[in-house]
Amino acid sequence: MKGLNRTLIIGSVLLIAGVVWGLTMNGIGMIEWILLLLGMMLGIVAGMIQGWVLLLNKRGQIGSGKRTFWIVGTLIVLVALKVTINIAFPTYIATSGSGIWLSVVFAVGGLLLGRSYFHSSSSVERKRKIS
Repeated sequence: MKGLNRTLIIGSVLLIAGVVWGLTMNGIGMIEWILLLLGMMLGIVAGMIQGWVLLLNKRGQIGSGKRTFWIVGTLIVLVALKVTINIAFPTYIATSGSGIWLSVVFAVGGLLLGRSYFHSSSSVERKRKIS
């Protein structure tokens, strides 16, 4: 447990809570689960981009302005893609209030999992430099 970072734990808990919440909803079918998985994958990719940018900033390879641009830009692209998917496939998760929140839980959980990937790899890199 000591080696796991908080971002990974929170992202995993969000995804587990999202799956449990989704199983309790009546209107969720196979297409909705595929769309939730797609939203989670988009979140993971956006989180990996953000983690990479934070790592570059920590190394001093980019400044704080570029860091802010990349982090805000990935969030805007993630939201734009999620809205486009919800418009293109008007399913239960796109039309109900609780379905939209469920989609947000999956996207944020994926985002945190993606960010934790670079957080854990940067801690491994720090351990190599110390040794």
